[in-house]
Amino acid sequence: MFRFLATLAVLVSVGQVHGAGVVINEFLEKNDNGITDEDFDYSDWIELYNPEAAAVDLAGWCLTDDNNMLDKWQFPSVVIESGGYLLVFASSKDRTNPLGELHTNFKLSSSGEYLALVEPDGMTIAYQHFPYPDQTGGVSYGLYPDGSTSQVYMSPSPEAPNVPEPSSLILLVAAALGLTAYVRQRKRRAA
Repeated sequence: MFRFLATLAVLVSVGQVHGAGVVINEFLEKNDNGITDEDFDYSDWIELYNPEAAAVDLAGWCLTDDNNMLDKWQFPSVVIESGGYLLVFASSKDRTNPLGELHTNFKLSSSGEYLALVEPDGMTIAYQHFPYPDQTGGVSYGLYPDGSTSQVYMSPSPEAPNVPEPSSLILLVAAALGLTAYVRQRKRRAA
């Protein structure tokens, strides 16, 4: 058994937001047994959320995992309704047919990296996770509540409201009270 310090800066961090609008609401890097894509692969995925009162057409917007290449993968004309979600698979399959599943030309890294949503001008970062923390199989990372600035680990909830893991709730309460929380984890033995 070991202990680690879970601080506000790591588990309950703040993503950079330009104004208001569509955000990277949740993502899952180690999709071991969750949803599958149309090829029946357990691909990484990224969920966008539109908290605004109006629908947003993402034509020309980009997703990237490289802060030196903000236009790495570009969206086709696809609309996110007000209060709606859009799921994009981060599979390296590079699919942009707006009538089918969307797939980026990159995968996510389990050891944390850069992830951003970029506006059509190719320079304005609408939302970013930089860097996001290490990922664990079957546990997603994102905003709680949806569209907020609090980032937590959670049970995967693609295209549905986010539900944080119990340890993340403890950390959120501790952070709100100005405290540092310690979480115990047990090492799992191989079967």
